[in-house]
Amino acid sequence: MLKHSPKIFFLLLLLTTITACTDFVEEGIEIAYPPSNATLTVEPIAGENGAAEETVSYRITANANANIKSLIVQSSNEGKNGSGFNVNSTEFDDPFIDHIFGTIQKNTQSFTVRYDYIIPTDISKTRLTFTIIDETGKVSVEKTISVVPDVKHYTNRELFAKDNDFYDAFASIDGVVYPNIKDNYSRFTAENVAVQEKIDFAFYYDRVGKNAVLAAPFSSRIFLELAINNSTRLKKLPDLSDINIAEVSPSKLIELTENEELLKTGALQVNNLKVGDVVAYVTDLNSVYSLKTGLLKVTGLHPSSVPRYDGVSFVLECDVVVQE
Repeated sequence: MLKHSPKIFFLLLLLTTITACTDFVEEGIEIAYPPSNATLTVEPIAGENGAAEETVSYRITANANANIKSLIVQSSNEGKNGSGFNVNSTEFDDPFIDHIFGTIQKNTQSFTVRYDYIIPTDISKTRLTFTIIDETGKVSVEKTISVVPDVKHYTNRELFAKDNDFYDAFASIDGVVYPNIKDNYSRFTAENVAVQEKIDFAFYYDRVGKNAVLAAPFSSRIFLELAINNSTRLKKLPDLSDINIAEVSPSKLIELTENEELLKTGALQVNNLKVGDVVAYVTDLNSVYSLKTGLLKVTGLHPSSVPRYDGVSFVLECDVVVQE
């Protein structure tokens, strides 16, 4: 895959001088191009957010009544090595004389190409400007990429519960399941308080109501007697039973959770869990791991046994993805 670097975008104008764009270019420096009536559409292929080193891709469609001379992509922050035009897929055209300068083959008036931008580290936002120059002038489109936190994936986690008195809890910061949270961590020692600060939710099973529940420590449905009870907000998201949590990217997590207003619409507990359910959550503001959004998918839910609880218990098997 041939790429270009944003550092040499303006060198394209020198090349276009050689290729008969002399009406608008003087000594390789762009002067006042008149507006072109060409259409330029730039569409994100899979969202416009991403974490550092994640690739954000665009579908660029150009149509003009005159021959197109060049396609220029400028960025306010240089993309990581590997950023540039991606012409490997048969879904996209390859109209370029060269892929570095973005020079277009003669007698080309339309094309659809793909551009990949690999987000560099240590930035919060970047702006991309896409420009086509044809024989009549130029037209540009700007896009902004917001950099979001990376994510952690935890797979095959198991939370056990004997009933609504004896049960396990989960901490997003380290993906650890803390067993028998009430008995093991209710004492106000420094070690226990450090664990209490981490806990985002517990799993318990109401045997009478046959109800599997996720509940925040602050929920009135559970009585942990902890010094710290985080008010995690939880909400079921419908129609996501086919999602693979291990493949959820930082941008996809934002897409699935940012419009849910979890702090406003989420509850302190989610009832009647079943296999395939996906629960979105946001950690408490005062938590040691504050205001991180995540997704939990129930992959298994059935009777089981575990040495820490006498008799038959219930196990919640799940995969989790959460922001770093």
